[in-house]
Amino acid sequence: MFADIARTRRSCRMFSDEPLSEDEIDTLLETGALAPTSRNLRPVRLVPVRDADVIRRLSGCKDSGAKALETAPFAIVVAADPAVDTWVEDSSIASIFLQMQAEDMGIGSCWIQVRMRSRGETPAEDLVREAAGIDGSFRILSIIAFGRKSE
Repeated sequence: MFADIARTRRSCRMFSDEPLSEDEIDTLLETGALAPTSRNLRPVRLVPVRDADVIRRLSGCKDSGAKALETAPFAIVVAADPAVDTWVEDSSIASIFLQMQAEDMGIGSCWIQVRMRSRGETPAEDLVREAAGIDGSFRILSIIAFGRKSE
């Protein structure tokens, strides 16, 4: 039941080494794509990151708060077209859909805020865009880290 998932879900910041299956990754991506958007404009882009080196680079995208990515075997960067005035809201809905789906599957997750964060003077969005190969026309709201719970 959804209320049970909402009641018990917690952020997971330490993951085991066990990878997610391709079926689990596909389910997460499909669910994120189902998230509603204002006026059904669909500005959100979900960028899956499987490469451990890229995920580790993402963990350094801001001064603090991205440590969960250090042990995550999988992550999704939640980006959007800023030409749509509700890109922040639409991206937030997709981010929480991803987290609730993960919890339903017994997978841990953690929301890593990117928008309006930085590493020193460098905007975190720029670092994420570079590491994940995301087009400069997209804004980055968050990175959701996923993995088997070990904490």
